[in-house]
Amino acid sequence: MAMNTQAAARQQIEPIAEPWPVAEPWPAAPPEGTAITSQAAVRRSSRVRAGDSFDCFDRGAAAMVESGALIAELTMTNGATLPLVRFSAGDVVPALDTLSAPAFSLSYRAEQPTQIAWLDDDHRAGWVRERATRAREAMLFSSMRQLTCLACLPATYRVYVELLRAARLARGRAFALPTHGELAARASTTRETVSRELSALRQDGVLSKGKVVTIVAPDALLRRIGRALNLEDAGDVWESIGIARTGVGSA
Repeated sequence: MAMNTQAAARQQIEPIAEPWPVAEPWPAAPPEGTAITSQAAVRRSSRVRAGDSFDCFDRGAAAMVESGALIAELTMTNGATLPLVRFSAGDVVPALDTLSAPAFSLSYRAEQPTQIAWLDDDHRAGWVRERATRAREAMLFSSMRQLTCLACLPATYRVYVELLRAARLARGRAFALPTHGELAARASTTRETVSRELSALRQDGVLSKGKVVTIVAPDALLRRIGRALNLEDAGDVWESIGIARTGVGSA
C-alpha cells in the first residue's frame, strides 16, 4: 500500500513484539553542504506515528529518515515477525513492495514518531544512491544472520538469542519477559519449548525469576550458541547473531 497524504487510512501491521534493532546504522549525517531539505530536493514530508507500518511508497522515489527511526521487518502469515535493520536520521530507505511474497511481507515500522522526506526522482546524488545500496546490503546481511540462526541453531538456542536481544534492548536493566507465545513466534518454535527452556534457565541460575527479569549469566548463553555455530570468540558470536554486546553483559 503506497503511503501518501490522500490515503484514507494507513495500513497497520499489529506488532507482536517490541522493536529489536538488529544492525547498527552507519553515520547518519549526509555530506556537508548537502541541502536535503531544500524545496528542489524534497517532494514532501510525512509524519509516521510510533507503531505504524507501511510496506512501500511512491515507485521510483527515494526516502530519507529526517528524524526518529524505522525498523525494517519481515512478517509471516502466521504473525511471526523477524526484525532486520534499524534505520535512523540521515538513512535512505529503499522501497520494499517488490520484495514480498504470499507467505511473507517486508515492511517498515516506526519505532518512535518519525519524519520522512520523499526526494524527487531526479534528486539522485551519489550519496543518495550509495546509502540506498547500503541499506539493501544491510537488510540482505541481516537476513543471512536470521537464516543462520534458523538453519544452524536448535530451537532452544534460538530462544537464547531472543533473550539476549531483549537484554540488549534493555541495556543492562531488568526487562519485561515477553510472553511464551511471543518468544515462540520470534524463535520459530513452540510455546512448550519456550516454557521448558525458561524453567531450565532459571534452575541453572542463568535467568532470574519473575515477569521482570535479568540475564544473570549472558556468557553462559553465548558459549552455548558459540558451540552450535562452531565459534570460540565471543565477538564472532555476537556479530553472527546480529546483536551488539553493549548493555547485555560481559562474555
